[in-house]
Amino acid sequence: MEPVRNHRSQVVVDASRLHRVRDRRERGQTLIEGPHLFEEAVKAEADIRTVFVLADDTLGQDAVRSIGLEPVVVDERALRRLAGTETPRGPIAVVGTPPESKLESANLLVSWGVSDPGNVGTMIRVAAAFNWGFGYTEGSADPWSPKVLRAGAGTQFAVGITKLNGIVDLRSSGHSPVATIVGGGEPPESLGKGRWAVLIGEEASGLPRDVVEACDREITIAMPGGAESLNAAVAAGIITYAISKRSRERGERV
Repeated sequence: MEPVRNHRSQVVVDASRLHRVRDRRERGQTLIEGPHLFEEAVKAEADIRTVFVLADDTLGQDAVRSIGLEPVVVDERALRRLAGTETPRGPIAVVGTPPESKLESANLLVSWGVSDPGNVGTMIRVAAAFNWGFGYTEGSADPWSPKVLRAGAGTQFAVGITKLNGIVDLRSSGHSPVATIVGGGEPPESLGKGRWAVLIGEEASGLPRDVVEACDREITIAMPGGAESLNAAVAAGIITYAISKRSRERGERV
């Protein structure tokens, strides 16, 4: 067996730097943590580079060897340095991030500056559940950050993800941009046949006014109760479900 690596080992230090967005972008890599995310990465045939496991985690070591890699055995302090959680679980793996999608999905869910990792991860999970693609703009949480990967339950490996420079990217791919606003818009079910890109803005501020004005349609969720607004990911889930359900009823491709 390999010697147990501690938190100062160079291989551990180099991998832990992937918690920084700059390092992830420069190296085209990220970190995944725990057996579920590791399993999802294996199922998706992701580019798994290095896998760290504890010395007593025989199941984890066997899982790593089953894909033709030799695990890097670490102590608990090293695992904590690699992890982004209070009580880390191995395996923790360095994975190459996939190339960006070509926006081929019929519909897109778009994070327009949503900065919360939990919201962005959940939105990616929603997009995967309904076979939509996922787009994001500058100011959004990095879809490949360890926090967003955990919130998305690894569905990043199953959905096309693309960074957008603006509305023009959506139009050039044949998608009609749709602004999600609070009050005043149409219900999501009103959208007819088409390739829609549904834009979700930051919870506190919503979509910028110029972005709303550049969109083809405006939709809203009717809220007869006392809430003033909805969590961004919750709103994304309701809207995506409503549009997908209406498309299925019409026999359209979702």
